[in-house]
Amino acid sequence: MTDQARKLGVFTVKKGALTAALEKADLTAAAAALRHDVVFHSPILATVADEIRGDAVVVKALGTSLAYIGPPRNVEEFRNPDGRYIVTFDGVIEGNLIQIAILVTEDAANKVESLRGFARPWPIVKLFREYMERNLRPDPVPDAIWALPATASSK
Repeated sequence: MTDQARKLGVFTVKKGALTAALEKADLTAAAAALRHDVVFHSPILATVADEIRGDAVVVKALGTSLAYIGPPRNVEEFRNPDGRYIVTFDGVIEGNLIQIAILVTEDAANKVESLRGFARPWPIVKLFREYMERNLRPDPVPDAIWALPATASSK
């Protein structure tokens, strides 16, 4: 950091590997940033636990989502004091904007141990969920994870 930057209070923070990978839409780099036992929580999954585990499944889900929404745009990272960070980006589905935020937790070796995704607006998230279900069900994401609670209880 230069003296002038220090005087102005400008600080540079190293971006997380996942953020850098998303900026480049680099699935290989994103996969390398994940722990083998990574946990992914998503509102598009219907179960109470709303999670899938393992880098192979998470990489497949990430690749499937990028195939649908295109390369992430407007990628930003926001660091929390506790070390977690939030990555936000935009995508496009059928000409409509989808906004995604992912809360990322890393281990001491800076490998991603958990991801918690959020998306909006609802009508576009619904399209996204339907696409993901068509392309990930039942392999690698089991049927039970996709069953909406009201649907499951009515059977």
